[in-house]
Amino acid sequence: MIRTPERDVPGSRDARGPSVSRRLRWGVLAALGFVIVPLVYAVAVLTPLGQRVEDSALGGVRETDLFGSDTALNVISVPVILLLVVVIAAVAFARRRLAVGLAAGVVVLASAGTSTLVKSIAVRPEIAQSTTPNSFPSGHATIAMAAPFAVLMVTPRRFRPVVLVLGTVYAVFVANQTVVYGWHRVSDIIGACAVALFWLGLVRWLGPRVDLGVRGDRDGRRGPRKLVTALLLIATGVTLAVGATAFVVALTDPSGDRDAMLVAGRMASSASVLLTVTVVWLADGLHHAAPTTDPAAPPARR
Repeated sequence: MIRTPERDVPGSRDARGPSVSRRLRWGVLAALGFVIVPLVYAVAVLTPLGQRVEDSALGGVRETDLFGSDTALNVISVPVILLLVVVIAAVAFARRRLAVGLAAGVVVLASAGTSTLVKSIAVRPEIAQSTTPNSFPSGHATIAMAAPFAVLMVTPRRFRPVVLVLGTVYAVFVANQTVVYGWHRVSDIIGACAVALFWLGLVRWLGPRVDLGVRGDRDGRRGPRKLVTALLLIATGVTLAVGATAFVVALTDPSGDRDAMLVAGRMASSASVLLTVTVVWLADGLHHAAPTTDPAAPPARR
């Protein structure tokens, strides 16, 4: 029986180089998420201008707007979060990667706990005649971001493009719903993305390696990965362009177009999710696929 050789032989220079590079990238992303949370809070929540801009988007919220059902938001609950962690652990156990499964569970639970903690600490001062309570960061958006990141950790690489697309669509949907319903502001979504990014980066930096280079970890065609990369980049660019246009319209309209400001807020929230997912996708090297291994090649020595 012909066996697919390992991509990386432990202890070799090729194995050490990419490993160090990957861990460094995740450490940088963890630091980035750690910095973004207080920075966004300081600019959007602690300044009168930031509060006025964000609250102007909430002024355009209408009960008859898009997304007539809050089912996607109601899915996110404590029992569902615990069930997700159990499923992640079960998949990891079946793949004999229990350590990775436990690390993925930490991403979900720690992100949810951090979001709750920050929300209780980061109060919202009444400095811009705001009548809405503190909501930084969004707990729903945090889970919607952390969940697909954790699932990706235990998913074989050949299935990750599909998992990432589905998870991204759901996270964007949740981010939009929270803004449309007036539950959260744009800064709440950005903060949620940063919290999930911090814990994913920290776990991937300090935790077990997700991809060991063994058979099955790097299987998959290049086409789907390149397609996902293109879709993420295009969607992010289009969302940013639409949001910027709506923001300019809202500023130039003498009457103060609240509908345009709401569109700008929704696009900004969606863009923050798409940008975070794109950064993770590129940092993990998921946009690349290993070249097909020659089946006639001899197995690597152990």
